[in-house]
Amino acid sequence: MNEIGEKLKEARKAKGYTLDDLQQMTKIQKRYLIAVEEGNLEVLPGNFYARAFIKQYADSVGLNGEDLVQEHMDTLPQPHNNTSYTKSVDKTQTRSKSKKSGFVATLRDSLPTLLIILLVIAIIFAIYLAISTVDNSDFDSFINEDESASVIEVDDNEVATTGQDEEETTSEAENQDDITNQEEDSEENSDEEETDEEQAIDETISTDTVTTYLISGAHPSEQQVVLISEGGDSWVSITVDGETANQGLVGDGDSLITSFDDTASNIAIVIGNASVTSIELNNQEIPYKSSGNEKVRQEVFLEFE
Repeated sequence: MNEIGEKLKEARKAKGYTLDDLQQMTKIQKRYLIAVEEGNLEVLPGNFYARAFIKQYADSVGLNGEDLVQEHMDTLPQPHNNTSYTKSVDKTQTRSKSKKSGFVATLRDSLPTLLIILLVIAIIFAIYLAISTVDNSDFDSFINEDESASVIEVDDNEVATTGQDEEETTSEAENQDDITNQEEDSEENSDEEETDEEQAIDETISTDTVTTYLISGAHPSEQQVVLISEGGDSWVSITVDGETANQGLVGDGDSLITSFDDTASNIAIVIGNASVTSIELNNQEIPYKSSGNEKVRQEVFLEFE
């Protein structure tokens, strides 16, 4: 490790860069840069960061980071590969994205059935309205006749008392409706506040081959990362907290889903064919190629705040 650190340090001095200059260029904290130069990789936040920082350092001072890592592969710390963890992670499946033509064909085939269902519902609703109208008409007629007979039999005092009771009943019903409406408005506002909170995805480090994002905001107990390939095949791997969770070849039009919970603090993603591969975190697309990266192989790191 000291040999790697000396090479990087000499290359930095040859470029005339200070550690502060390199910190501004790579967005890697100065104390981590010093740890890389001194071979003190225990200081780094995790083993899987060691290779990424070394490659980024080397590329920034004019060296070939990939070749440097390959040359010292045996001395670099290896990410842990816990097969028991792999089994505990929810099983993932490769799903084929629905083609527009398939959706249109399905909709066309289902259209007659949908029309029949709508027609049956319309007939049932019409019958219900007809029955309700007849029942209401008979009931209103009965009430009117009963009220006419009652008016003839009661005196003025009883009519006044009946009118007062009806007003009090109406007032109580209106007050109860107001309380119910206020409770419903309160529940709707509470639901809106809970759904407004979303995860914020902020890019913190970006080079030709490595991009790091800080994920802040909501950290739900059920989450997933989806890798989607369109236009070709792509070999990918996903590591959760330093342990391999999923890997394999994603065919054209397919996707690879990996689920995780709120205990995860960082996710490392390696993409073999970045030009045809997109990333989604909890239904939000991560624009890791927005900085103009055109390298075929890309590494993306997600750090949860």
